[in-house]
Amino acid sequence: MFSLHRRAILPMVLFSSLLLAWWTIARNQTQPSHYAAGHEDDSIKHLRPSTLSNKTVNLVIASMAADDVSWTAELNLPNLNIIRYIIDAPEAAYRPPVTGRGREALVYHTYFYEFYDNLPDVSIMIHPHEDPWHIEGVLQQSMLFTLSQLDLDVVQCRQYANLRVSWTEACPDWINTTKTPEAAAKKEEPYMHSALVANFGMPDNEVPEIMAGPCCSQFAVTREAVQKNSRQQYKRSIDWIVDTSLSDYISGRTWEHMWPYLFKRQAIDCPSEWEVYCAMYHVCFEDRDAPADYNQLWREKNALKEDTEFWREIVNPQAGVRARKRMKELDLILQKDIAAALERGAVDSIRATAGGVCDA
Repeated sequence: MFSLHRRAILPMVLFSSLLLAWWTIARNQTQPSHYAAGHEDDSIKHLRPSTLSNKTVNLVIASMAADDVSWTAELNLPNLNIIRYIIDAPEAAYRPPVTGRGREALVYHTYFYEFYDNLPDVSIMIHPHEDPWHIEGVLQQSMLFTLSQLDLDVVQCRQYANLRVSWTEACPDWINTTKTPEAAAKKEEPYMHSALVANFGMPDNEVPEIMAGPCCSQFAVTREAVQKNSRQQYKRSIDWIVDTSLSDYISGRTWEHMWPYLFKRQAIDCPSEWEVYCAMYHVCFEDRDAPADYNQLWREKNALKEDTEFWREIVNPQAGVRARKRMKELDLILQKDIAAALERGAVDSIRATAGGVCDA
């Protein structure tokens, strides 16, 4: 009986192994290059902005104990100090006062409060992941690329700069603070009015009706911008996050929209995509609409990856073939366009045409 059972199983195992081998080969044949997939490419490292900066930088990471932040060791930024806050580790050197409140917002306010009198020139506030979904295609969906390309002089002149640039689901009028829970399209929208009043002490009639700006709570901010607020402002926001009846998710989401107001007293933070990519990241497309087009192609490529997942290809192999073909086409387009934009970004006179970004 055992022999018969084994003879029945062996063909199934062999077939499954062959199927997996076929899928792996097919996948590798159309796998995007290392660079286009959102990582480093030695062939273009020479195009980065000069690292000869004397600015001091704190890279502040809001993380959980299980998060892998080893990728930060590859950063080649001068005068860089990495400060990792660990939300769920009571023994950590840097941690927020409580867990499960306000997501990264509580970490950031805790940092500003604790380091208020000992801030570097620039503080860069980030999540722990190297390839977060909310870093867009122009930035290769890579924090290594984003931070390596970041021009600290432009950050200095802007004072506050969201690391994400794209206007998608952000600008020019993303949040309406007058919306009720029944009418709101975003979960945090009905709570924005009360959050602004509670955190900034403004009268109801001074609450801005419209708020807009790129998501998702990853940004760079200067010492001067942080210290435009009193230290007590950050304590006030810490207390609100800890004490509010809003959920961890909602309180964190409200703060995604309030950082520009905290540091610039602006409810709308929507500078030109082309100018920010060019001036702040040295990625200068020839056409002003090209960044949005590039990001759309990147999203298309990511969506096609679903059709090349193992079980989807088993069910519909033709869809997988079509997806691989299109992904290969997109990969070539994306590599060509980003290489050209980086070449243009290395030219001082081209970047100078994006100088208005510091006035935004």
